[in-house]
Amino acid sequence: MKRILLMMVMAFGIILLTACGNEETEGATGTSGDSVEPLELRVGVVVGDWSPHYQGAQAWADALDEKTDGQIKMTVFPDGQLGGEREMLEAIQNGSLDIGLISSSVFSVFEPKMAVIDIPFLVSSFDEAETLMDSKAGEELSALMLEKGIRNLAWGHNDFRVITNNKQAIEKPEDLAAVKMRVPESKVLADWYSELGSMATPMPFPDIYAALQQGVVDGQDNGPILSYAAKFFEHQDYLTVSNHQYSPLGFFISESVWSGLSDAQKEALEETAKEASEVERQAIREFNETSIAAMEEAGVETFKPNEEERAAFKETSSIFIDQIRKEAGEDLTNLVLQEAGYEE
Repeated sequence: MKRILLMMVMAFGIILLTACGNEETEGATGTSGDSVEPLELRVGVVVGDWSPHYQGAQAWADALDEKTDGQIKMTVFPDGQLGGEREMLEAIQNGSLDIGLISSSVFSVFEPKMAVIDIPFLVSSFDEAETLMDSKAGEELSALMLEKGIRNLAWGHNDFRVITNNKQAIEKPEDLAAVKMRVPESKVLADWYSELGSMATPMPFPDIYAALQQGVVDGQDNGPILSYAAKFFEHQDYLTVSNHQYSPLGFFISESVWSGLSDAQKEALEETAKEASEVERQAIREFNETSIAAMEEAGVETFKPNEEERAAFKETSSIFIDQIRKEAGEDLTNLVLQEAGYEE
């Protein structure tokens, strides 16, 4: 009898040990003894590894790796390896690309109401821009993109647009008359330059340097960071820090990818995206200032409008607000203007 009892105790002990072992394994990996493969995500950035956009993406990857103990891995692909911004946003929309840090220059292609962010002179500083994008207006803009299958986890900065040219100093709106300007493929900006008498010439970014070098255009419209990094200043004599249009940056993830994640994975991505956006925002601020200083040092004559001079430029663009209202709707336009502190 004692022998039978001893055998039963031993058998129970083996079962208990086996159960405990399985429980420990499941707690660590979530499976019965099988290791969990890390979630691999691809992130596209259109500019190089020198850029604040890349710094933000890499900061996101590093923070996520640490927060999840390596269970979510993000690989950043710079230099447009995964396509231009429009191509990447299309890929995010259809689920063939996981994540992209993409600027507002292409938002309205996917959702016409996003043109509301293109209002010239909407905000004049990064502080004002952050107040706007972190407000209810920023939430509404994110909601619009979500309707297109593109989820935004944080708003970063792209840059403010400025004016460079090799013809004359641009210190007042009339100075743009008869200056042939390369402009992005933005109807609002092209119309604004045309309204001021400038010959607005839409042109893809890769063609700008040669066009300036060969005199096809007199000037170009871009942020200080890209103007410096792409060496446009080598063929430009004048810089006007007009800050005439602000461009936010979306930390976008495909909604089809997002829907397949666990709650814990979603929480980790959201938290680290916000941390990374702060890194990117600060990097943009610093790089913006150093880029302007570097162009000045290279001999570019710089003009920074005061409040009165900026107001004169702003007044010339107010006619486009009604145009924006037709595209974005009365309610959204008014909300954005209100949160931006824009005075009509």
